[in-house]
Amino acid sequence: MPRETPAITIAGRRIAADVPPFVIAEIGLNHHGSTGRALALVDAAADAGAHAIKLQTFEARELVAPGCPAPAHVPAGSMIDFFQTFELDEAAHRQVIERARSLGLRVLSTPFSERAVDLLDRVGVDAYKIASGDLTWDQLIARAAATGKPLVISTGMSTAAEARHAVDVARAAGARDVALLHCVSAYPVPRGSENLRAIQTLADVCRVPVGLSDHGDDAFAFPIAVALGAALYERHLVADASGEAIDAAVSSTPAELAAALTAARRAWLALGSGRKACLEAEAVNRPASRRSLCAARDLAAGTLVAASDLIALRPAGGMPPSDLPFVCGVRLTRPIGRGEPLTARHFEPLSLLETNRVA
Repeated sequence: MPRETPAITIAGRRIAADVPPFVIAEIGLNHHGSTGRALALVDAAADAGAHAIKLQTFEARELVAPGCPAPAHVPAGSMIDFFQTFELDEAAHRQVIERARSLGLRVLSTPFSERAVDLLDRVGVDAYKIASGDLTWDQLIARAAATGKPLVISTGMSTAAEARHAVDVARAAGARDVALLHCVSAYPVPRGSENLRAIQTLADVCRVPVGLSDHGDDAFAFPIAVALGAALYERHLVADASGEAIDAAVSSTPAELAAALTAARRAWLALGSGRKACLEAEAVNRPASRRSLCAARDLAAGTLVAASDLIALRPAGGMPPSDLPFVCGVRLTRPIGRGEPLTARHFEPLSLLETNRVA
């Protein structure tokens, strides 16, 4: 028996490999701490055709210690000062969520503290995203899971065993809907380091829907990820190509995201059901392309059919060439002209032909 396709639901939308991918536009830090910019990015996400937007929810002093070194892609001295620039308060969260709801978008956010989980629960996000760096923070995962809302967990810098542990922690804390995102935590990911086959590995090991959090310098990986079974896709969004946003190197404009979404949708449709059968699109060509057993010359009634009496010719409509072993040695009960397709009526009654088939 084939395994059931793992699926989750976020705000009424089923997410699984057997439906088109769920696209999350990551606003992240590209709002630069401005509620107005955040709202403009929500509008841009809707224009691009995304299904959801995602925020990052934190207070800088609950995120980094004094003296914390900057990641390789962040040009900053004090990481506390850096992150304080991007804080959004509860009122800003509510405005962003209201705008997203008005545009039919789901809302996710990444809590970077247990208090942030509570804030997001109050403002009514649809799902939580656990950042790759917090994959091993069991308490945060459990706190988010305890809300009963879906969890999407990023797996950058991790092993499959660590990802499986995070899923187990979420399940134990009450989460029913859990998904993973394959992620390479480099900004941008060097070309050739995407390791997209890990999508299949995570799906096999963890038995949850798996997608891609894409940090490439473009969205090239999206259709490939879909072909590998990705059920979700997350991509940073910028309003334009000016390069001013903090995550511009790993972001797409609305037009770029829309084009990637179109390509991924085409890839998903091209995958089909996987069931091998004659499809509707090709069925019209089947009669003209396949062959029938035909008389190689005029044959009289009573002829004991031999292989040399027959030739396989297009179109289909008579007995297929695979029936040759069953008709050899059987007498014709009516004549057949040269090039005429052989049919069961040439052997009526069919007792001997049926005996050959059984034998």
